[in-house]
Amino acid sequence: MYEDPMRLQKLISAFGLLISICVAPASLYGQSVVQTGNQDVIGRAKGAYYDLTKHGFNGFKASIDPNWNVILAHTATPENLKVFRAVQFAAVADTSGRVTVQYEIDASEKRRLESTIRQIHRNMQGLVGGFFNTWRMFTVASPFGPTENEIKVEEQASGYRFSYSTQPADVVLTTTKDLVITEWRLTSPTAIRTVRPQFRKTPEGLLLTGYDGDFQPVGPGITTNLTFSIEYQNVKGMQLPHIVRIKGMHGSEEVAAELTFNQYVLDSSQPNQTTP
Repeated sequence: MYEDPMRLQKLISAFGLLISICVAPASLYGQSVVQTGNQDVIGRAKGAYYDLTKHGFNGFKASIDPNWNVILAHTATPENLKVFRAVQFAAVADTSGRVTVQYEIDASEKRRLESTIRQIHRNMQGLVGGFFNTWRMFTVASPFGPTENEIKVEEQASGYRFSYSTQPADVVLTTTKDLVITEWRLTSPTAIRTVRPQFRKTPEGLLLTGYDGDFQPVGPGITTNLTFSIEYQNVKGMQLPHIVRIKGMHGSEEVAAELTFNQYVLDSSQPNQTTP
């Protein structure tokens, strides 16, 4: 028998702390682009990164295996683990890399746990969706656009500074002379979101292997600092996330998570073999 609903609700709320992840608003993507300044630099910058669209990326479905021992930490009692492990999750990505989370639960457990499972699902959607919103910016879309407004390019001693506006926010990217992004920052009236990505050089461009993300509220709110690391697997020639590890602080609360993605199905049609 799992712990009483109030205790379990507190555990779910603790899991929900992981949702405050630095992500770009969806409004930054899918718009027409007007480039000004040094178009050659912008073109080279976009071409320097691993791009799944060049491999025919059209979305996917994959299983999600959360490591509840890591997520729940000292509250991972046998009773609580039984509840959380009763749910099977899947990530479904569209052609832009935006992800929604689906879930299934054994019919014998559904009625008893339905309200609790709905809350766990909402938290999982925020966590997984938040991660993929940032991941897709570097692997499916482009952090250098598209945007409906102008991109300004400034050459500096250490590299380049790219900036543009998308109401109601301003975006600034800083890179090295080799166009490796060192920081992406979005400033809005309510918060400053900063991503400091790490990459691995591959023959097909720079592949995102992790990032530090900061959420700094303007005014009341909770400061969040998280570190993500990403291990990949080859799915029919495409590099897709296999294990994602997250750790950091949400205010004064230490948080951590580990998610494993497997059983990829591309184009919502054919199962695919995966290799590490």
